[in-house]
Amino acid sequence: MEITKLKIITIFQHLFQEITTPKNRTMKKAILLFILFLISEISFSQTCNCETEFKFVSKYYEKNLPSFKDNVNSSNKKQYKKFKKALFKKSKTSNSKMNCFKLLTYYVEYFKDNHSSIYMQDIDVNEKDEKSLENFLNSETYKTREFYKLKETDLKQFEQNDIRGIYQNIDSTITITIIPNKDNFREYIGVVTESKSKLWRKGQVKIEINKNSKGGFEAFYYSYKHTLKYYPDYTLQNGILGDFWFKKSLKNKINYSHNFDNKIEYKTLNDSISYLRISSFSSELNAKIDSLYKKVEFEILKKPYLIIDVRNNGGGSDGNVYPLLKYVYTKPFLDDKVELYVTKDNIKVWENWYKEKSRDTINYSKQNQLESLAEIEKMKNAKDGTFIPRGSSENNIIKLDKVETYPKKVAIIANRWCASSCESLLFFAKESDKSIIVGENSGGYVGYGEVGEIVTPCYKFDLTCTMTRYDKQREFEVIGISPNYKLNNDKSWIEQTMEILEKK
Repeated sequence: MEITKLKIITIFQHLFQEITTPKNRTMKKAILLFILFLISEISFSQTCNCETEFKFVSKYYEKNLPSFKDNVNSSNKKQYKKFKKALFKKSKTSNSKMNCFKLLTYYVEYFKDNHSSIYMQDIDVNEKDEKSLENFLNSETYKTREFYKLKETDLKQFEQNDIRGIYQNIDSTITITIIPNKDNFREYIGVVTESKSKLWRKGQVKIEINKNSKGGFEAFYYSYKHTLKYYPDYTLQNGILGDFWFKKSLKNKINYSHNFDNKIEYKTLNDSISYLRISSFSSELNAKIDSLYKKVEFEILKKPYLIIDVRNNGGGSDGNVYPLLKYVYTKPFLDDKVELYVTKDNIKVWENWYKEKSRDTINYSKQNQLESLAEIEKMKNAKDGTFIPRGSSENNIIKLDKVETYPKKVAIIANRWCASSCESLLFFAKESDKSIIVGENSGGYVGYGEVGEIVTPCYKFDLTCTMTRYDKQREFEVIGISPNYKLNNDKSWIEQTMEILEKK
């Protein structure tokens, strides 16, 4: 809310006249309440800055984040305080929303908890609608974007494994050139040289890239709608940058590691191989996924080989993963212990979830709702700032009644975008004698779970915060689960998987 001094004086003069004029009590009370609201808004607008944002985020994480307990202890408390103090000092001089987002991102990333992140909210825009496009182009987000004037000497192509050079996205709608350009948050920038999209113009900075501690890269990436996203591992392999950008000199713009089809389907690949594609385990798809499982179970149990493709599956509900256990199961195994971190804020999140589940009777059963209520009651009876076990406190052995004859071999195709509940399936596969994982390391969203979300007070960033931690799975957090067979970009990952299955 932007209010000039002149407007403030005018408003107060008018309100004073209203109050001093004989009126009924209700009118006077309403006006006084409005004055108090106005004062609070003026006060807040004066203090709404990156420093305020940093104080809010750090306070919330220190109070509610399970991984804070794991990553800040007596051995590194001084180091954490030094790190926090340095960022807080920078927050006082951060003069833009984008730079504040970068600073907060570095703070959030400190805790090595992939589910706990900070995001910018997208602006609703349709570039095919003139009014929608006009509003977007006049927005603060667009008008404050950085422009860089490229020189002719910047438009060079370099060899495939040199990060510098000219790149295009898969449909060639945007072309960028990456050049060195060092400041506090970056060593390279990717500048738009051509754009078929009305949302992007020549000279706008699309990517900011830095070297990371692993010898690779990290990036702050401006999405289609100009919101900023952070990628801690922005890889460059064979001329493919960050999975989605291809050196213009490449003959084919193909990245076989991805599957963007968003399908939930079953099909047969040949007489002996079944193929199950699950693009998401979201609880919002509970009914759809359950329907497919019931429909195809008989077919899957008839064939000797099964491929489960979970590339780009960002997770969802473990309840949508458990029905797949019967196809990979070969022996009993010990499930991981899960603890819930009890705080007043976390209880509020659970209560809000319960309200949402109560309204969605298609995807959440009465049993789901009762389980949520029981969890809330346990938390309310526990001491604030403590961990309590989820489920049984005893060792939980997972044991099925039988081992299915078919499929006799199961291959799960996973990539780095397989996360959270998707990785639960990979843990099942690791306990099996007839299953293999193929592809690349998964995302590493496995050590912490049950993600709540709040909005920061000033810039309205989405801040996510986990509420549970896993005993053994934490060692795979950020790193991910490695495959039994790494796949390459020479040809389709489904074809490579079929060859591996039929050779074994």
